[in-house]
Amino acid sequence: MVEGSSLSVESVLSAIDALYMNPDTSVKEQASKWLCEFQKSVYAWQISDQLLYMNRDLNSCYFGAQTIRKKIQCHFTELPVESHEGLKNSLLQHVQELRENTSLPIANQLCLAVADLFCHMVQWKDGINDIVSKFSETDVSCSYLIDILKFIPEEMNSSTLRLGMNRRHALMSQFEGSKQFVLEFLSHRAKSEQMVILAKVYNCLASWWDNTGVMVEHDVPIDPLLNTAFAILRNPSTTPESTFDAASQWVLALLYQCKQLSNSNSELLRWLQENIYGLVSVVQECSNSVASALGSIQQQEQLELYKDRCTCLAHIFSSLARTLRPPLVDQPTSPGSGGLGDLRTMECILVVLEIPPPLGSRELASITFHALHSLADDAIRHRSMSAAVSVNQGPLESSVNNSNTSTGVARPIAALIPYFTRVVVALTSYCPSNTSDLESTDELRDFREDVHDLMQDILGLVGAEAIFVELYNYIQKLQMLAMSENAQASAYEVLRESEACLFMLTTVAKRLSPRDPEGHISNLISKLVLPGLTGPCPPALQEVGCMLYMELAHWAACHPQLRRQIVNQLIEIIEKSAGVESQSLRPGQKLAVGAALSALGSLCAVYRATPTSTPNGDVSTHSPCNSDSLRLALIDEHWQDLVNRVAYNLPRLAWVPIHDATHFFAGIGRGLICSVGTGGGGVEFDPRVSRQAFPMRVAQICSVSLECLSKLMDGNVPIEGSDTLSDPRVWLDYLAALFRTFNCLLRRLGNPSSSQWDTRERNAVDRTTSELVLSAQNCLAECLQLVREVIWPVVTRVLTHYASRMRPMEHVCRLIRFIVRCFSVHLRDLLPELAEKIVLSYTTGGQHSSFLYLTSVLVDEFGEQLDCRVGLVNVYEALSGPTLKSISGSGLIQQPHTVEDLFRLCTRLVQHCAAVFLTSSRINLNELCNTAVSSLNLCCTGPGAGSSSDDTPDPNSSNNDESSSSSASTSASAAAARFFIELIIFTNEACEETPMQVVQILESGRHLPTPSCQSALAAQNVIVWLTYSRPTQPTDPSNMNSCCGGQRLVSALLQACCLGLMDERFPEMADILYHLKVMINQEMFLNWLKNAVANLSTMRTDGLVQATQDQITDFQDVVMNSSRSSTIVHALDSFSRLFR
Repeated sequence: MVEGSSLSVESVLSAIDALYMNPDTSVKEQASKWLCEFQKSVYAWQISDQLLYMNRDLNSCYFGAQTIRKKIQCHFTELPVESHEGLKNSLLQHVQELRENTSLPIANQLCLAVADLFCHMVQWKDGINDIVSKFSETDVSCSYLIDILKFIPEEMNSSTLRLGMNRRHALMSQFEGSKQFVLEFLSHRAKSEQMVILAKVYNCLASWWDNTGVMVEHDVPIDPLLNTAFAILRNPSTTPESTFDAASQWVLALLYQCKQLSNSNSELLRWLQENIYGLVSVVQECSNSVASALGSIQQQEQLELYKDRCTCLAHIFSSLARTLRPPLVDQPTSPGSGGLGDLRTMECILVVLEIPPPLGSRELASITFHALHSLADDAIRHRSMSAAVSVNQGPLESSVNNSNTSTGVARPIAALIPYFTRVVVALTSYCPSNTSDLESTDELRDFREDVHDLMQDILGLVGAEAIFVELYNYIQKLQMLAMSENAQASAYEVLRESEACLFMLTTVAKRLSPRDPEGHISNLISKLVLPGLTGPCPPALQEVGCMLYMELAHWAACHPQLRRQIVNQLIEIIEKSAGVESQSLRPGQKLAVGAALSALGSLCAVYRATPTSTPNGDVSTHSPCNSDSLRLALIDEHWQDLVNRVAYNLPRLAWVPIHDATHFFAGIGRGLICSVGTGGGGVEFDPRVSRQAFPMRVAQICSVSLECLSKLMDGNVPIEGSDTLSDPRVWLDYLAALFRTFNCLLRRLGNPSSSQWDTRERNAVDRTTSELVLSAQNCLAECLQLVREVIWPVVTRVLTHYASRMRPMEHVCRLIRFIVRCFSVHLRDLLPELAEKIVLSYTTGGQHSSFLYLTSVLVDEFGEQLDCRVGLVNVYEALSGPTLKSISGSGLIQQPHTVEDLFRLCTRLVQHCAAVFLTSSRINLNELCNTAVSSLNLCCTGPGAGSSSDDTPDPNSSNNDESSSSSASTSASAAAARFFIELIIFTNEACEETPMQVVQILESGRHLPTPSCQSALAAQNVIVWLTYSRPTQPTDPSNMNSCCGGQRLVSALLQACCLGLMDERFPEMADILYHLKVMINQEMFLNWLKNAVANLSTMRTDGLVQATQDQITDFQDVVMNSSRSSTIVHALDSFSRLFR
């Protein structure tokens, strides 16, 4: 912590110089930490002001401006009220002294500081008029004035300021009274010929329309502001980028407001619609300009210029389509009709998608995806609703309306389908791969994922069969073009186009009928894909071909002849790459092999049986005893190849993508687990043969990972990088992928039953029932033997060998969790050894919180076994001591994952072993509950709480770390909340005395009566923590630490909701309040609630009322009168807005 005696302007300047000028990295880090601490101190107010007045250099001035802005933003309440006026005058003076050549970051920080102060300072009445009057005298000061006017609405909605709803409403009233004055000022400044001023004006207008909430249609000054904006947009070549972008931002803000109003008679919307249609020619002019510059020295310059302009216009077209979505879907009209459903809006979208390269790009096309998603979704919904209405109509109504079908259900679909078909063609042109450019490959992969998502909506509208046929025909044309003697396109170009079409087919394949009645898929696979991937083939084409196989997994299961060829081809792709060093790989080969593994996994996962024929020739789908004529599933037909040619080759594929190999093992697991049930693909079949083979197959597929883990430990091989063959996590994850799919093994081995069999079939079932049960028992017994004798010894070695390594411990615990979930109580004999290993590894190896998570799974699976409960609680006792010690004090903030795993375990213990858990003499219930109360506030005190994203002196700081830490803190708070919910529910059900009776007995000095059972004793212990407190004034809100547990719980809960917790976590908090209200005496609970509200500081020292007495009373009344927790959720949501 920075000491006040060591703080001076000189010491701060020295730290600034060290941060920005010293070449020593360690010195820079120390200076950054020191300056961060300085910014938190109260001395920062005065010293930052002095730095600005000194104006020594850019670094010190920027730091001073940044610090004073951060203090106003995050620590305004620590400044005495009498200092507010002086701060305001000083800040305005600093802005007054800004010059045209002042550094932009410094000017922005000062303008933001003025905006933040205006939002905070209750005494600053009529502040907007004051600011305009002070800075409107010169052109330079006017420029910064417009910036301040832009920042004020944006900062009003900043969550960092925590203004509260009442203050925001007061500010909106000021905006309402000042908006005409501001618009007149901005209209006057818009007459300036300086493009920089115009950019600021339109950015300010966009801010007011986006953030103030007071602008309406009649406030839009078409002349001069809107006319000037479109004049700018019509002249892309002569307008600076900043001005063009600012004008487009205001147009977007206006379109968004029109969308929110949903007014079909909006004159503003019609005006915008017609003028935006006129911008289509601007896009075409940009494209022509870039095309005419090809080959010249100005080509790149022209491309960059018009690319930025077209990006702005694409956003406008996309926003227009979203705004006009209802009329486009409900009442589309022909292009040029002038209605809101004018299909020229779709032409605007297609103009962007059909821009030829180099101006046309994936980045530009992606801008339209949101609009296309929403249009397709609404069109599908509209068609479904219209069809439902038609079905519900009577015959008479149907005949009356039959003549109107052209204007009813079919009309919107028929009008939109041609446009969406053009969208598919346009998207195909952006999907060709260029594997020689790795950066382009990553961009293409992301783009293709977005296209895949969009295509799912388009398929629902246009139809998968129609799109498939069109793409298939296009591929055939490309083939004919390549074979033609007069072919104008090179073979490479044809290949790239074919590869793109194949990718588009992968987006369609899963929506096609597996039966393939027309034979289109069979023709595509047999005549194009299989021959195309045979022999020398570019990896990009291999990859997309494998992706197509993966999407056609269900189709392949219905066509075993072609499936055999597909599987052999996929295995050959993998085999040929085995042993190839990573530096010898061809571009794209790694991804192609990964795709082949994923495709095999998907094909294996589909386990489909074929109906058998009965003696009379009928097809029976319920014949469990005759499996000879069943079609062999892939897992049966190719098992040895999958193990010997694929799984055993994985150690020779060190570079293969881990997620693809994991997908392969997961697919194998799903296929295996399907094989041991009594049905597949809707067909009943005899699983006895598969059950007999299941343990051996599991042993074979696991042997690769087990052998590799053993070799790593035998050779003490060091871990060289993540996701390498020396990393045990790779092999542990392969095993985990298998056992994760086996979680339904016990259900799949259950006794077969079917109510649909006839008498003859029922007799067959009765004869084989005992055999089926015996096969299930034998299968389970052999699997358990495999786990005990083969898998568990290796896993225990991993626990010991990598005990000090956090990541391997996380992954081995994950594997054990899946094994336990798979076999459940059947692993009872392994439980003592497993518990011993957990305690030993946790206490001696580094206290990895994954062991807490694993223990919670053990409690979930074994907690209902009476003879296991004491042992499970003993494990908790061994783990909780070091855990609670490590998260005490600042450790609670620094280890949110440990907190989450701890209270997940406690929740499971309350659910399954509450009596034993809560009455254990070695468990300090008060300490545990107090830690849980503190955990509720992690979202307010943890990393990133109340921090600003741009206000840190460290240039290397990462906002992503703060975001992930905040999410982890929220999850930890939610886990603590769920613990309290289960604790209160159990207590309410098991208690023998009411909470008020317990309080009265304890306050009278008497001893509590002896409970009749262990559960009642456990409930009594919880009630004592909740209700009894020894201090003489337990309800004093200024000293919450001395209050009873229930008071501190309610106070922490309200503080979490009002000062930091995400809205989606409110239901857990509401459940706590509701169950407390049900269990606790009404008067006592109301007292807790009142004290908790009083502890929130409903009025600031400067007079800002964050919550009025009426608002507080309303909140308390809703909570007290609620009959379900959902009512409290809404009350918490409304009340928390007063403090945010």
